[in-house]
Amino acid sequence: MKKYVFLGDSLIYGYGVKPKDNWVYKLQTKYNLSLYNKGVNGSTTTDMLVRFQKDVLDLNPTDLFIMGGTNDLLSNRSVQSIANNIELMIKDSLKENINVIIGFPPNIIPNLANKLFMKCDTYDYCQDSLPLLKEALLNLCNKYSLNYVDFYSATINASEHEELYVDGIHLSPKGQDLLVKTAEIKLN
Repeated sequence: MKKYVFLGDSLIYGYGVKPKDNWVYKLQTKYNLSLYNKGVNGSTTTDMLVRFQKDVLDLNPTDLFIMGGTNDLLSNRSVQSIANNIELMIKDSLKENINVIIGFPPNIIPNLANKLFMKCDTYDYCQDSLPLLKEALLNLCNKYSLNYVDFYSATINASEHEELYVDGIHLSPKGQDLLVKTAEIKLN
């Protein structure tokens, strides 16, 4: 039987919505998955590396979904540093014969985040860097022949863009539903 670990930040954890509205929980219940949600609010990819042994390898999953980088960008980190950290996680997982799936983080809306989440000088940098992160992650997926889920394109192309967010960064129940629809194609 497959056993999944979803590793990441608040976008995996489900910040801003009730647990039953979180996209990871919805996938878990819809498909009766054996799944560990290892999303931690505020987590960077460096934080994910620090807890990688405990949160991933010690659980011996068959499949690992990794999504991170937004908090790194909000901390003024480079796209390359994020890609390097995620590549280390990929390599460690593949050594253990874990099937890896990469999530491309959703877009953010700086003006909403400044108004509804908190004031921050790096929202524009983050928004401008997310397509570059998507490209870097796609390169890793191609290099290691990995599947990916493109939440960036799903959120940037949505016509009801602002309705997808509770605060410009974290997704509303409607946004969570979009993530479910986007992910289930690759995870089913």
